[in-house]
Amino acid sequence: MWLVSQPNSVILEVKVDPNSIGQQCLEKVCEKLEIGAEADYFGLRVCSGSGPGRWVNLRNHMDPHRIPSRRLDLRVKFWVPPHLLINEPTRHQFYLHAKLDLIEGRLVVADQEVARRIIAYIAQAETGDCDPDVPTHVYEECHKIGPQGEKPDDHIEKIIEYHCQIADMRASQAEYRLLKEISKLESFGEELFFCKPVTQSNNAYNLYSHLSYHRQVEEPRARDDQEIDGGATVGCLTSGQSGGGCGCRLSTCVGVGPHGIVVYRPACNGDQDIGVEKQSIPYTAIHRAQPQRRIFQLSYVTNEGHEATLYVKMATSGQAAALYRAVTEKHAFYCCETVRTDVTEQFIRDLKGTIASIFNDSSTLGRRYVFDIRRTCREVHDRARRDAHARGSHEPRPRRRSATGAGHEESRSRSRSGSHGCVARGGGAGGAGSESLACRVCMDAPMDTLFLPCRHVVCCDICAPRCERCPLCRGEIEKLMHIFLPVEYQRSPGVIIK
Repeated sequence: MWLVSQPNSVILEVKVDPNSIGQQCLEKVCEKLEIGAEADYFGLRVCSGSGPGRWVNLRNHMDPHRIPSRRLDLRVKFWVPPHLLINEPTRHQFYLHAKLDLIEGRLVVADQEVARRIIAYIAQAETGDCDPDVPTHVYEECHKIGPQGEKPDDHIEKIIEYHCQIADMRASQAEYRLLKEISKLESFGEELFFCKPVTQSNNAYNLYSHLSYHRQVEEPRARDDQEIDGGATVGCLTSGQSGGGCGCRLSTCVGVGPHGIVVYRPACNGDQDIGVEKQSIPYTAIHRAQPQRRIFQLSYVTNEGHEATLYVKMATSGQAAALYRAVTEKHAFYCCETVRTDVTEQFIRDLKGTIASIFNDSSTLGRRYVFDIRRTCREVHDRARRDAHARGSHEPRPRRRSATGAGHEESRSRSRSGSHGCVARGGGAGGAGSESLACRVCMDAPMDTLFLPCRHVVCCDICAPRCERCPLCRGEIEKLMHIFLPVEYQRSPGVIIK
């Protein structure tokens, strides 16, 4: 029996065989939550009292001796914008994790107005429409969201004003708006690896706050060889500094995000010179990455075209290996068309396995896989679309006729189970045809907007302006065109269909 905790502290009991792998446990959890088609976005994390914990390798057997009390956390491992999420239960799990990160300070919002809108969306999703005469506990829960320091006197009033402006908004729509807001944050989808143990002063909240609200030092010029001893860097209070600085006590850390890695180095020197050095290295510039005991080694190409090597000394060899795993998996997920075999087949052996391999090189004894990624971002999205289409074609939804009887309008009810089909092959008056005319994002309004230059029609006029790329081909959207589609498929002089 394994206990899996959701971000909202709801615990699920999962029964798996003693010799099962982590993927089987995750699949059972996702099946209960109706997010099985998009399970690749999620992972299981081992609870840790002094830090964020570590990810369970889902391809290896689950060892109860390495996981205390058989307790695991279900968390989002690969963050994507909300318009790429097909099923509403998946968006709900993304929302729960985002809300937890915002409240606990792992996602920092530097703009006060954006923070107020986010709090209003949380209040609308949790409590419904605003009642100014009845104070809500959500406002107090979200006190960490927004800039540090003393809040303005009219802070709560401004939140209530935003909350009243979104009256009658459904909870699912408020969750979508919140995910859209946080997807614009610079730290969206970034996983931090601190060189020193995570403490009350050395954590993500203090780092992002330090970066957002203090002066940021210009990005240092890359040298051919850089060695960063994370254990020797402790923010403002390093040995030899006479000034107290801001007392941040931050260590050097490496952030791994959707676009590359970022090295954060505290650069505070006294009370007046406060800042953080930030060095960004995109995935396209990385030549090679590998762990060597406690040192994480990264070879890359600088902006000037020179080859450089970065050495980061972590607190333990396990942290260096976890950083190497995160860089490899996120690069494969966000940047590759498919996961290569040299990633999926990479493994290590324990002592027993090493001895057994001397006599039989193909022995699986003691083999532990290094990575557990199975699909890329595009493959997960396409798989979820096909699954939704397959389920939608077998589950026709009720529809209603207009007064003239000339057209059909899809029912406004929205199922939280995510059983929405993708674009059906052919229209008609059947359930699948009516479903095929609904906007692929909100599933409420009819599709009436053409993306140019790709000429795909998948959204309504409300959702289309939110899309930066076409949800089908991921091509850049240069222009939107309002069109009129008939109820039944037929060639129209106003639309060119190829």
